Amino acid sequence: MSDDRTQTDPDSNSGSDRTRPSRNQLYKTLWRWHFYAGLLITPLLVLLAVTGGIYLFKPAYEDWVYKDLRTVQAAENARPVPLAEQVDAVRKAKPEATIQSVTPPSDRDHSTMVTLAADGGGEWAPTVSVYVNPYDGKVLGSVDNGKTFMHTVRELHGNLLSGTVGDRLMELTASWAAILTFTGLYLWWRTRSTRGRTGRRGLRRWHATAGAVLSVFLLILIATGLPWTGVWGDQLQKIITATKQQAPSAWDYKVSSTVPKTADRLTTNPDTSVPWAAEKLQVPSSQSAGEHAGHEGHTGHGETATSHAAPGSLPIERAVAIAHRHRVPGTFTVTLPQGPKGVYTISGKSEADPAKQRTLFLDQYSGKVLASYGWPQYGFLSKLVEQGIALHQGERFGLPNLLVALGTCLGVIGMAVSGMVMWWRRRPTGKALGAPRRAQDARVTRAVAVLMLVLGLAMPLAGLSMVLILILDWLLIRRIARLRRFFG
Repeated sequence: MSDDRTQTDPDSNSGSDRTRPSRNQLYKTLWRWHFYAGLLITPLLVLLAVTGGIYLFKPAYEDWVYKDLRTVQAAENARPVPLAEQVDAVRKAKPEATIQSVTPPSDRDHSTMVTLAADGGGEWAPTVSVYVNPYDGKVLGSVDNGKTFMHTVRELHGNLLSGTVGDRLMELTASWAAILTFTGLYLWWRTRSTRGRTGRRGLRRWHATAGAVLSVFLLILIATGLPWTGVWGDQLQKIITATKQQAPSAWDYKVSSTVPKTADRLTTNPDTSVPWAAEKLQVPSSQSAGEHAGHEGHTGHGETATSHAAPGSLPIERAVAIAHRHRVPGTFTVTLPQGPKGVYTISGKSEADPAKQRTLFLDQYSGKVLASYGWPQYGFLSKLVEQGIALHQGERFGLPNLLVALGTCLGVIGMAVSGMVMWWRRRPTGKALGAPRRAQDARVTRAVAVLMLVLGLAMPLAGLSMVLILILDWLLIRRIARLRRFFG
């Protein structure tokens, strides 16, 4: 964010104010937009960078903090107890809770995770994770996912802990950050050949050069983060749906289990003694209860969350075996069937590669695969969004991806601090903000305003705020002498 009120266009020293006045006026106008954009969004932009940088380490942090719950020490010849018994142990420890899903251990050194529905929450309510030692069936402990440090960081990053209002403010900040980047690139391009490496000019040069280097990475983070927002993201989803580019959903597959017709079949089924099969088991209604929208939930199409699974359904071990046989990737989750016609829903994915994801729907009695979907069923735009999300979270390309994302967050903080320092050093004495002076050519001012509004069409909240700013400028700031002196 450039801020030196006395800074001149780099062409002005050679008389280009006379030979190329429009170019000089364009520089001044974009500089003014850049100044105000930076001054207005810096606090929230720094918050976005800080919380985003912290959240990159969520997997490693939580593996460390919850090590005693997530990992176990197994004897060399130890064999796990049936998953059904592990789930039953959770039911006995949390009799008032509703079980949603089970995540089997990824290897011998990890525990089983049983997910419980939050009390009185909807499909996006934070869940409770209960961890079970798979070798003795004992409950190790639980974590309320809505009360963790990283959940708070995520909520700050996404909505300032204030719901819709906070979401809109963060979207506005991200949108203006894109405008800040574009205008900053132009200012850097115009001043890239200037000299001066000490004092305030040295800081300004560093600010401009660092901003140019960071610009590509910052724009990628902005573009991959906007799909989560309430206005821009909602509009993108409408476009994806209208063009039939959406990701598949459990609701696209009208599947249900075939209920056995005779009591003999129920009573002779060797799996009828599974203790959890007849319990009230709640599963996600359409999406995973995790922090990011996967496509993992399924209620059995028409069964309520409080319905009972029917006697005679296969034990969860059989569902897990089928998942392995069909090579469901990653650490997959098994959502339990709801009611007599409910199905097992098995969802697996790789955080590093969104293309490695698959969902199966199984008949709860026969284990037959009723339907499945994976990456080939995703539309192009949905694939692009999924890849972008993995990139945004520092997961797509492993450690290099994380380090680049972290470096971008730190760079944004450095840019914000250097911009504010330059403004503070150069702020005028008296009652004035120290903004760059207005361009004298009204045609350039209007042309830039139109350009900004075009950018605003791509980012609706930024566009709306621009209209409000221009109206405020025309109605008040230009007409009241004190305001005109203060804002420049």
